[in-house]
Formats: sequence, C-alpha cells, structure tokens
Amino acid sequence: MGPVARHARHARPRPAARVALALALAIATATSLSVPAGTLAADRPGPTTAAAAAAALASAPAATYPSRCRFTSQPLARATELMANRYLLSPHPIVTLPADPTWRENPLHDANWLFQYHAMRYVLDLFTAWHDTGTAAYRDRGLFLLRDWAASNPRSNPPSAYSWNDHSTAYRAVVLACAADLTGMPTWLHDALVVHGQTLASPSFYVGVGNHALNQSIGLLEVGRVLHRDDWMRLARDRMNRLVLASVDEQGVSNEQAAFYQAYNYNRYKLARSRLIAVGLTPGAGFARVDLMPRFLAHASVPNGEYEMIGDTEAVALPSYDGTWTQFIATAGAAGPTPPLVAAYADGYQFARTGWGTNRAFADETAIAIRWGPPPRTVHGHPDGTSFTLYGWGSRLLVAPGKYTFNTGAWRSYFTSRRANNVVTVDGLSWNRGAATTRISRAVTSTLVDVRLRTFGFAGVTQDRRITWSRRLGYAIVEDRATAATSHTYRQLWHLVHDARPTVGVRTVTTQRPRGNLLIRQLLGTPSLRVVTGATDPIQGWICYRYGTRVAAPVVQAIKSGTSVRFLTLVAPTELAPDVQVTNLRVTSGGYAVTITVGGRSERVIASGSGVSITPLS
Repeated sequence: MGPVARHARHARPRPAARVALALALAIATATSLSVPAGTLAADRPGPTTAAAAAAALASAPAATYPSRCRFTSQPLARATELMANRYLLSPHPIVTLPADPTWRENPLHDANWLFQYHAMRYVLDLFTAWHDTGTAAYRDRGLFLLRDWAASNPRSNPPSAYSWNDHSTAYRAVVLACAADLTGMPTWLHDALVVHGQTLASPSFYVGVGNHALNQSIGLLEVGRVLHRDDWMRLARDRMNRLVLASVDEQGVSNEQAAFYQAYNYNRYKLARSRLIAVGLTPGAGFARVDLMPRFLAHASVPNGEYEMIGDTEAVALPSYDGTWTQFIATAGAAGPTPPLVAAYADGYQFARTGWGTNRAFADETAIAIRWGPPPRTVHGHPDGTSFTLYGWGSRLLVAPGKYTFNTGAWRSYFTSRRANNVVTVDGLSWNRGAATTRISRAVTSTLVDVRLRTFGFAGVTQDRRITWSRRLGYAIVEDRATAATSHTYRQLWHLVHDARPTVGVRTVTTQRPRGNLLIRQLLGTPSLRVVTGATDPIQGWICYRYGTRVAAPVVQAIKSGTSVRFLTLVAPTELAPDVQVTNLRVTSGGYAVTITVGGRSERVIASGSGVSITPLS
C-alpha cells in the first residue's frame, strides 16, 4: 500500500468530525507554502511555528501565473461558486456538493461529469482567483480539496470508478503539479505526486492511443518535472513522439475521426510540444504534422462557421487560430489565408463548397462532406463510411447525429450507430463496426466533385455509393447499389434538420422551412417513402446539437427489397420553396443521363462506369 493509501486509511473521520477536519486542513496546508517545488521528503523542514503559518497565510501569490495552470475563462466566477460548494462542470448544470466531499458524489449520473469531478481541473480556478485577487481563502480551498481527494481515494479500493480513471488521473496529475509550483510541496502533496507518477508511468496503465494517451504523457511530464524525475520526463517524451506519428497523419488529420477532437488534439499537442521544450527535451519530427491540423479543421466546418458534426462533435463555433485557414472561416473571409474550395483527405474525407461569399452571403454557400476510410479507431469516431451531409442557404440540411452522451446504453448506441447517419442500412443485419469503406475513385473538375465508395459492412452484402455534386448549383445525385445472394430490405436514410417539416409525395420529399430547404427525389422506380421522427422503439429520428440534449428530427426512409437494389436520388438545396425540375432522364445498367434545373439554371449530368460530366446549359 503506497503512502497516499496509508494516509487514507486514517483520513476519513466520522461525519460529525468532517467540518472540523476541513478547517484543520486549511490551516495545516498553510504551514508548508514556503517549501520550494520539487523538495523531496528528506529535504523538507519540520513543522513551522504559528507565527510562520500566519505569515504564510498572509503572503501574496506570485507575480506571474503560468498559463498551463489556468482552466476556465472566468476563474473568479467559478472560484466563487466553488467556495459555496457549487460545481459547474460544463456542459453540465451546476450542482451543490458537500463542503467536505465523500468523492462518491454523482448527482447527475453522468460519466463525463464524474470524469471532470475527479480530474479536479476546477481547482485551478481557485488558484487563479487567489492569484488575481490575493485572497488566500481561494488557495486554501483548492489545497483542501486536493488533500482531501488524496486522503480519500487510495489506489486500491477507491470510492469511485473514476478516481483512477485513465483520463481523470492524467488531468489531475497536472493540477497537482501546478499546486506544487504555486504553493510548495508538503508531504501529502509530494506523496500524491509520487503515486500519480508511478501510475502514469506504468505500461499497464498507459492506454497508448488517442487523446487519453497524450494527456497521460503530459501529466507524467509535469509530475516528473516537479519531482525532478528525469526518467519519467524522458518516458513521457518518448511516448509523445511515438503517439503523434500514430495519431496524426501526414496531412495533419487526427485518427479520432471527429471534427471537434481534431481541434482538441491540436491544442493538446501544441501544449505537449511547448512543455517538452520548456523542460529542455526535444519534440520528435512528427510534431511538424501538428502544424497542418488547422487545415483539415477549416474544411471540417460549415459556412456559418460551425463544426461539421462528424463523429462526437456538437454544432458549435469553430475555433480561430491566427494565420491559419480557421481564421478565414471564423471571420467569414475577413482575415486569414483562403483555403481551397475542394479538399480530400486520405484518411477518408471529401469536403467541398460552392464559394467564399462572392456571389451570395458567406454563410449561404452550399457545402458537402463525404466519409469513407477505416472503421472508428477511438471512442469518438462513428461508423459513418459512405455518409453524406449537406449545408445550404444558412442551414444544415442533411445532418449527422452529433454527440449526445458518453453514458453507455441505448442512446449512446444509437448516436454512434450506422442508422444515425445518411447511409443505406439492411433490415435484420448488424453493421460490422470493424468494416472499412473504400474509395474506388474520385474526380474533381470545374463543374463537379464525384466520389465512388464501396463497403462490406453488412455480412454478405456489397454496397456501392456514388455521389456526384454540382459545384455551380449545389445539388447532388446519389447512386446506391446493394447486392447479396439472398433478398433483403434496404433503407436509404436522409436525416433532416429538426425544423424541416417534410412533405412526402410518391417519389419526392420537400421541406417547408422559411429559408434553406431541400428536395429529395427518387429518380429510379418508386421506393416506399416514409418519415420517422423521434421514435424510441427502435430509436430513430434524433439529433444532438449540444451535449446532453437530444432533439427529435425527421428521417426520410426510402425502402426497397430484393437481391439487388439500386437507388438513384437527387438531393437539391434551395433558398426558398424548392424550385427544381428533372428532365430528359435516361437510366442504363451502367449509369444515367439527366438534366437538372435549379432556380431556372440548368445542367446536363452524364454518368457511366468510366466517368462523369456536368455541362452547364443555362
């Protein structure tokens, strides 16, 4: 049993004594504030006098405050709430907890809240408020919470599954290191840092993939720094150098397959690089890939400046990084370098938009995103190969599901399912979450973007999808083919925005929004058309714009059955009521030809197995 565990064995008094302990701990922590960070147990002085303790309590914080030890943008407001035992762990609602926590608290029954609670980054707001105001009570409360956590959460048999969660431990290690930097290192803090360092250094604890592994290495680096453990710092560096090569490809694309986590990983890798340099260690050559990450991030956005909801991503504003393409997106073209209108990434992404606000408002341009590539490789990717999303005239029109919850259960299963995306599903068959989607071909001309995809995710079924998008008029023609040895029922799914108000005809579905509408027209045969909204058995017809909030939204289902089925579908965005005509349609076994007119402007589309063309007519 380690030193923290031994202390914990005697540290949890009966409830009647808990408030007294809180006051005693606040006084006790003040006796060690002058101990330099990094002082080892053998070098620490003995108990200080009462006069020295009083002097320590009255001492002002350091003139400079390290940016790595900041948490929220409103530390004083958050710290004031914490002094009243009110915890606001965004995006969750504020909750009131006991003044002396048991660390078993879970008022919202939410895994993400528990992770944040035990990560203890909120303590940094208390330290920042102490620095900004000189009020020692903020510091003392922060130290009390850290010491109480250390006493109450032994490495073995802790009160919560998140006490020593792989990710909460990583973040908490940084908080403890900041406490040592800012306030000194009493015995309890030294011992807690040792246990965290030993835990993070353990090969069996290191997860080795994704942002959790990165944050574990950052935490180990900071613990090694304050404890002067060069071996831990070198181990953290080596893990980071290997991880960046495995996690970020040569185009700067994160393997987490979620637009939000592209930005998150960019920020964390930048921090990791700066901290390595700060302690005198050299980041590996793979860190050069990090500088490319904002390029992908800019393309993984929609024209109103929000994220494209790929993977675990919410409909929130894209961050702006000065001098990168993200700045151009965030400022609607007012600042920053201009990205190309069309971009493909080898890890499975096609992005395109009609313009940068030259002929219409920046936010009114039409944009598409197409997915293929490997199956989800971390917790944040969704099984969205072949999915297609569409934005136009100021609104999302065809949407991905978003990030609703990290709690295991039916809702998490739905929001990370195949049927939550704009794909073709097969009744009675389960999607193989290890299945990849292959890009067969890709063509880009002045008038079109054409992508052909294939997947075998449903056992015994071959699925092909071809998406041909008009760069001038913004419509897409989507051709789906599915073949199998036995007959199946196939559902082509189109997830609409929540206020779409669709009307269903024999072959056509149109939305009825005041502005920003969509026409979906079946060009081949008459599949059965239906709309599902907010169903719960089975779950279907929901999207999430903000974590923890689900919204009922219509899903158009086009249904066909057979051993071989084919859908040919026109998807056309319009500003007002759909004004779209389809003429001169000819369908062959290998392709099709059709004239599409949108708002009085016409184009001829000819597609075959060897290629595709779009020719403007008017």
